[in-house]
Amino acid sequence: MATHWKDPIPEQGPSPGHFSKLESQLDPGSCGTCHKEQFQKWGQSLHARTISPGVLWQLPGLGKEQADACFRCHSPLTETRRYLAVNEGWESDFPKEWATYLPKGTEKQGLICANCHVRNHNRFGPPSKTNSAASKTSPHNGFTAKEEFESSEFCKNCHETPESGKMINGKRMMETFSEWKTSKFAKEGTNCQNCHMPDRNHEWKGIHDKEMVQNALDVKLEVSEKDNSIFVKGTLTSKNIGHKFPSYAVPKIYIRLVLDSRPKFKEPIILREEIIGRFVDIYIEKESFDTRLSPGESFQIEGKLAKSQIPPGSTIKLEIDVSPGEMYKRMFQHNLENKETLFISPNAIPILEQALSEKKKSDYRLFTLSREVLGSLRQ
Repeated sequence: MATHWKDPIPEQGPSPGHFSKLESQLDPGSCGTCHKEQFQKWGQSLHARTISPGVLWQLPGLGKEQADACFRCHSPLTETRRYLAVNEGWESDFPKEWATYLPKGTEKQGLICANCHVRNHNRFGPPSKTNSAASKTSPHNGFTAKEEFESSEFCKNCHETPESGKMINGKRMMETFSEWKTSKFAKEGTNCQNCHMPDRNHEWKGIHDKEMVQNALDVKLEVSEKDNSIFVKGTLTSKNIGHKFPSYAVPKIYIRLVLDSRPKFKEPIILREEIIGRFVDIYIEKESFDTRLSPGESFQIEGKLAKSQIPPGSTIKLEIDVSPGEMYKRMFQHNLENKETLFISPNAIPILEQALSEKKKSDYRLFTLSREVLGSLRQ
């Protein structure tokens, strides 16, 4: 596994002389000629957007050395890294033979097929489901089957900060693999791919996908009465998630209890609101809190109201919102507001604005549960 994920992934070099032009090409579109479904699904995934505006605007300020640390996961191939470096003016040129198998422009397509499946023009993948044997007469000499492709270890390189990585409040920024390894899912043999690549699906759905997140959680709203009071309790349980929810420090979950008494009151009244997530400052130096849920863990939010405070026909709601890029929104907004003092490159400003806009648009309402308060309850 360590050999497969050398940093950076060594350049591919000249393709075998007997390869056709198509067999030699490593851009995703060429792979998609035969692997149509995988190509189509990959194109919808976040893996196809690892070199996004959120990364690109930072490059001028990062410099080559710091950017290489980002490229370890966002652009692991030697060739795509070099293309990005040329774009930023850090390198003057690149070997012209690269263009014969990986044309310039591919560097902005994110994690392309070759990142996982090609080394020195040899193809690798999981064992065939049909047990069909590849041969030298197969396209690009077939492929070498590796069981590691169906192991959580395969995902660790990019979804786990190295043990030598920076610690904040005793934790590394990403410990997703370690969280999984100590969970019941690991003990039961449920790997990352079982949830994020079911049936080898190349979409890698996660926190950005509403349906997947809904199916991973249990949510409940309870309303009861005692004497002259109404008691409300919302519960969110991590049911089918093999690591902390939400993973990493970027996403946040907002859970709130709301009293909706319209038209008596023009706007719903927030009774209580909590954040589920790991809150780290934009300089990645300090952790304010970590309320994430471990596998199987529940989060409860409670409220109490006097019956006399509740107009007839009122509704109690449990609302749960997801902000997949919350930390990035804070970071990008701060940089835009302080672009002069932070010496943000003028060329980076429109890219930064686009990055912020994209993060804001990714927010969504996950659940709304409602219960009528008065009418069914005695007054």
